[in-house]
Amino acid sequence: MTSSGTDRSASRARVLRRAAVTGGAAVAATAVAAASAAPASAATGDPVALGLPNQGTLPTTVTSSAAGGAATLALGNSTGATLHLQQKDGSSIAGMVVSTQAGLGVTGTDSGGTVREYEALTTANATMLVPIPPTRVLDTRSAAGRARLLEGAGRIDGQGRAVADSWLVVHLAGIVEYGDGLFGNITVAKTERGGFATVWGNGDMPRASTINWFGANQLLSNGVITQTGPWETVTGAYYPDTISIYVQSAAAVILDVTGLLVYHPDSAVINNPKSVSGAGLAADSGTAKARADVLKATAERAGRKAQARA
Repeated sequence: MTSSGTDRSASRARVLRRAAVTGGAAVAATAVAAASAAPASAATGDPVALGLPNQGTLPTTVTSSAAGGAATLALGNSTGATLHLQQKDGSSIAGMVVSTQAGLGVTGTDSGGTVREYEALTTANATMLVPIPPTRVLDTRSAAGRARLLEGAGRIDGQGRAVADSWLVVHLAGIVEYGDGLFGNITVAKTERGGFATVWGNGDMPRASTINWFGANQLLSNGVITQTGPWETVTGAYYPDTISIYVQSAAAVILDVTGLLVYHPDSAVINNPKSVSGAGLAADSGTAKARADVLKATAERAGRKAQARA
């Protein structure tokens, strides 16, 4: 029996189709095997690949249809960073949020087209004023009023006056922890003769007066805005917040504090219920611990030693 030309052509077409299918399957299998052997990182338009670099040039939006307020994205890693964001190749583009020595910054383009970093005011590098109840921290006229003196207790005469050329250091424990400055009021009484006093908190004594008087037996007061600063006693006791007062001519000295300049309200421990139990910023768990660490880190950037938690 012979086949027509038409039948032979049809048979040949079927054979070719089978070969094509078989060859395509082989290519697909090879591609799958290669992908399994060397997984590719996620690129633009692909799902995020965990454990691999992920690069994209389009915005990423994460949405959730979970009911009951379930988290849209939950991240967890018991052995390291949960999420690590890294700037590509150290490049800088306008509109980025960046970490700076002072805390936080943003990048922008100047008039010449150069991308520059600009500091952003945050609780990491900006202070706020926290009012407190007027609190007397020094009154040289009584033993109780001198209880906060770290230096100068031996420079008080029988009338409760700091003698001429005295230097007093007053600690602010229980009022502020790792603050930046204070608002207050200084008063002099029982002056011996004309003179002045200088209040400051950090560094060398400034060449300026805070209050002046012009004769004996005067009673005068003046407002104070100044930094606080750290002090360590000869026995090693460390106080992160102190005020220094230089008295040029003998006078009784009274200092009241009415407000605190702080990086976070938690530094104003006199207003903080935790301070009643003595915990203050030394609390060793939860939010208090995290805030304490931030406040102490801020103080260290300002050149102030921060005590480690016991």
